[in-house]
Amino acid sequence: MRKYTTVKRVAVIMLSAAMTMNLAACGKAEKKEDVKQEDVKKAETIILKDNVGRDVELPHPVTKAVVASRYNNELIRACNAIDKVIAVDLNTAQDREYWAQFDPENTIGKGQSELNYEKIIELNPEVLILPDNGSYEEAIEQLDQFGIKVFVISGYDTADFENQIRNIGKMFDEEKAADKFINYFKEPIDYIKTALKDQEKKTVYLETTTEYGTSFPGDYYANMIEYSGGKNVFDDYKGDRNNTVIDPEEVITRNPDFIFKNVSPDKALKGTGVYEAPSGDLMQKNIDDIKKRSGWDEITAVKNNDVYAMSQFGHGGASKMIGAVYMAKWMYPELLTELDPDEIYREWLEDYQGFKNLEGHFYPELSK
Repeated sequence: MRKYTTVKRVAVIMLSAAMTMNLAACGKAEKKEDVKQEDVKKAETIILKDNVGRDVELPHPVTKAVVASRYNNELIRACNAIDKVIAVDLNTAQDREYWAQFDPENTIGKGQSELNYEKIIELNPEVLILPDNGSYEEAIEQLDQFGIKVFVISGYDTADFENQIRNIGKMFDEEKAADKFINYFKEPIDYIKTALKDQEKKTVYLETTTEYGTSFPGDYYANMIEYSGGKNVFDDYKGDRNNTVIDPEEVITRNPDFIFKNVSPDKALKGTGVYEAPSGDLMQKNIDDIKKRSGWDEITAVKNNDVYAMSQFGHGGASKMIGAVYMAKWMYPELLTELDPDEIYREWLEDYQGFKNLEGHFYPELSK
């Protein structure tokens, strides 16, 4: 009996020691597991530099974003990540055919400068994406306390296209799609640059949807003109650049070789574009109105019938690359024989946006 008790005590002691060792081992394992989980947590974020030069740490991949600006939403859709966008602005959602998945009654505000912060907080996204002409600084102040990141992507910025598409590819884990999209963009732009090397540039007056509204160096329209191979007649303008409406006499004095006018159909919100093309009559009326302006009959572009209209929707495709290739073809048809803007635009709509190509966004149509 005593021997048995001794053995039993030894067994209990050994068992207790084993349990202690196991518990210690478990503790170490848990600590190791904690470290591993922490490493995983760190790996699930990514730091990217946005369009205004801010380094922003984002969840990776982003699975829940709200986005302002149709341009931005198009770029995200071109990178196969539109399913990660849970809400957009009204300027985007107004187009019921092109953005049927988004509810105009459940938007994050009218546009990038008129945001509904209560709605954004209610939706609780990981990130708000908006362009640099939006109220991003205010958005940071409003949303930071709720853990909602703010990231600037300016979908209309032709000059920063590659960096922005790489950011989209990385944040949504769609880098292969982003690479393909970048190649699509660069091919015609590189061709234009090479074909027009050492050529004297045609001068351009670009007018926005606003009468006498134009473009100055450094803005997104100016970048489009540059990528088209043209020279902006206002590239040395010394007036107030915060007011883009200029004196019509200035255009006469600067005497552009070509005039390009942006047009929106009446159904679109002011200054925006929709998938439905403006009517041919509306495009022609805009051209005729320009030609009838007092004194403008002396402008080279008017004399030579080189006045063209582009829809606000169509010209902005692929960070305004679409507008740039049409402008280039209208200005230099004999030098850009291999450039086919109609095919590039078809590919943009059908392959990168998933919609049937609609004619009428560029007027008059290119000669075949």
